[in-house]
Amino acid sequence: MTDAIFPASGSRRSIADRLRIDAYLTRLEWHLEGSLRGRERKAVIKGLRAELVADPRETGAALRDLGAPRILAARYADEGTLRPLWSIGIVTAGAALLVYWALFLTYALGMLAVVEGTSTGSANSRFLFIPIEAFSSADAVGIGWTGGWAWLVVPAVIVLAAFLGGSRFWRAFQRR
Repeated sequence: MTDAIFPASGSRRSIADRLRIDAYLTRLEWHLEGSLRGRERKAVIKGLRAELVADPRETGAALRDLGAPRILAARYADEGTLRPLWSIGIVTAGAALLVYWALFLTYALGMLAVVEGTSTGSANSRFLFIPIEAFSSADAVGIGWTGGWAWLVVPAVIVLAAFLGGSRFWRAFQRR
């Protein structure tokens, strides 16, 4: 790996330059994922990394000459062959799960705020089939939920739907 970062010619890239190159190549690889197989994609990235590290010009100028990662990926792409974007699907699924948890906790904390603001003592409700309870008394304050089937199924369905949509899985079934 040090050979790829520090070429034999002796020119060394700063840490900031290496981070810029890595960021550019990561974006390029994401765009290439939809058109090239893994082995081909890794060979393209490895070759480009070696060229960028060995380039005597400033890193910014070398990256500007390559152009936007999306446009460069389109030049490498096979005509008409679109592949699923699995890594984008994983990122989308993770983001959807984070949004789900943020909404769930916001809902539960909102129930707690209402219970504390009134003299009801406790409240029960459902958020996407999951029973939630908020309670407030002189002795205790809290929120709780029970773990029935919905506790696992609802987030799993959200994650699966986000993954399938983000990865564009239907591309796997196109005729080659």
